[in-house]
Amino acid sequence: MSTPYSANLGTSTVAEALDGLKKGQFVVVMDNEDRENEGDLIMPAQLATEASLAFMIRYSSGVICAPLTSDRIDELQLPLMVPNNTEVRKCKFTITVDLNEGTTTGISAADRAATIRALADPSVKARSFNRPGHIFPLLAVDGGVLSRAGHTEAAVDLARLAGCTPAAYICEINDDNGRMLRRPQLETFAATHGLHLITISDLIRYRFSHETLIQRVGAAVPLQTPFGACRKVAYTTTFDATRFDALVVGTIAATGAHVFFVDGSIDGSIEAQFALQWLTSKKANGVLVFVPGYEALVDVSGELMAKQSIFGMGLQILKEMGASSAVLLAKTAPAFDTKGFGTAIERVQLLECA
Repeated sequence: MSTPYSANLGTSTVAEALDGLKKGQFVVVMDNEDRENEGDLIMPAQLATEASLAFMIRYSSGVICAPLTSDRIDELQLPLMVPNNTEVRKCKFTITVDLNEGTTTGISAADRAATIRALADPSVKARSFNRPGHIFPLLAVDGGVLSRAGHTEAAVDLARLAGCTPAAYICEINDDNGRMLRRPQLETFAATHGLHLITISDLIRYRFSHETLIQRVGAAVPLQTPFGACRKVAYTTTFDATRFDALVVGTIAATGAHVFFVDGSIDGSIEAQFALQWLTSKKANGVLVFVPGYEALVDVSGELMAKQSIFGMGLQILKEMGASSAVLLAKTAPAFDTKGFGTAIERVQLLECA
C-alpha cells in the first residue's frame, strides 16, 4: 500500500533517541503539519545543567517549559495559569516558578537548571518555589501522546521511557531571526549538532508496539443483530479508563481477521451496520471497534495523529484476542503507514457504504 507517510518519520528511531537521552543528549521532536508543525528540544528534567540550558536558550525564544505529570503538579500545588483555556491545542500552562534556595534572580541558565531539576525531584516540596518565576511548568495529560499528541506529553513519555523521572524541559527551536524552524531546517539543525530527530507519530507507534495499553472488562456478551449473531466485548485503557466496545463476528484467528473502526457509540451507527452486513455476507471473521471521543482527540492532537492513536488502540484489542495480523476494513485507505503498531496489517479491504 502506498501512503504519503513512512513508518519512521524522523531521521532517527525512538530507540536511538532514548539512548541519546540516557547519555544526556537533547532530542529534537517534531509534530505534524496539521498541528503546530514545529520542533522542540527535549531533555529529562533531572539531567538539566547550566550548559544544556545555555544551549536551549541560544536556539529558542528563551521561553523554557517544564512538562510534568498531573500527580507532580498536584504535589507542587501549581494552579493553572488561566481558568478558561482558549489556546487552540489546550496547552495547560501553570503559574511560573523559580527555586527559592541556591538561586539569585532565577533567569540565568544555572538558576533555571536548578529550578528544573528541583521540579523533577520528588523530595522537593511546593514551599521550595517562588511564584511567579522564570520556568513555565506544563500539565501533561495522563496517557501521554496517546491522549494528546503534543510536545508536552511527548516530553514526559520520553523521560519515562528513558528510565528517568517523568518530567522534562522543552523549548521551541528558532532561527537567529526568531522564526520557528520547519522540517528541512530541523533536519539540518539536528545533523549539525549531532542530535536525534523523531516525530510524535514515531513515539505513538513505539508505545503501541512496546506497551500493553488496554484491558478486557468482564466476559463477552452474546448479541443478535439483523445480520446474524455476534459478541460484544468491552475494554478500557490502562491509563485513563476510556471504554472501547468491540463487536466480534466469528472466530478471531492469528491471521486473516478483519478490523473496522467506528466513530461513535455502539448504538445506531450506519457504518457499523454496513460493516456487519459485509462480514456476514462474506462469511468473514472480524471485529468492529467503537471509538469514543474521536472529535475531542482531533481537537488536541490533530486529525492524523488522532487517527493513528485510535488505530493503534484497535490493533491492541485485536492482539488481546489472539491476532498477530489482520485485514483492515475501511471506507478509504489510511493516510499513514500502517507498519510499526505491533500488529501487522495484511492488506486494506475497501468497504463501500452506499
